[in-house]
Amino acid sequence: MNELILEQMQWIVAGFVVILIVMLVLIIAQGVKLSKLRRSYHQMMENSGVPNLENVIISMKENIAEMQKGQSTLVSEMRGITERLLKMKAKIGIIRYNAFSETGSDLSFSLAILNEKQDGIVLSALHSRDNSYVYAKPVQGGSSNYSLSPEEKTAISLAAEQE
Repeated sequence: MNELILEQMQWIVAGFVVILIVMLVLIIAQGVKLSKLRRSYHQMMENSGVPNLENVIISMKENIAEMQKGQSTLVSEMRGITERLLKMKAKIGIIRYNAFSETGSDLSFSLAILNEKQDGIVLSALHSRDNSYVYAKPVQGGSSNYSLSPEEKTAISLAAEQE
């Protein structure tokens, strides 16, 4: 019986030795991985001028918050600029014609200056041998409260067609 117990004890000790060897191999493998990780961390942090990664992350978070604030400001400024651009008079249509068919040539003209909403003005200059006349009419939504000549309507249409 003592021999049986002694044999079982040998098997148990052998099992513990195997377990210890396996654990020792795992510990060495983990030590190698940890060493590589430390080297990578030190290489990454080497030129950052920051002693630890936590400070880097906090600094980045603050920078992102500051950029988001700046982006909000830029978006609101862009909306304001877009609204002002829509009101600017940038579409131009001009037509030259002979207002007095019996004399002269195409010296008369109608000039329309409109914005995106087709608001603006139409200027007409009528030239004859003896006199010149200039008329200005406001335009809202592509039409005017004043009667428009066919040439003025054409100038407004030409301006409205521009992109």
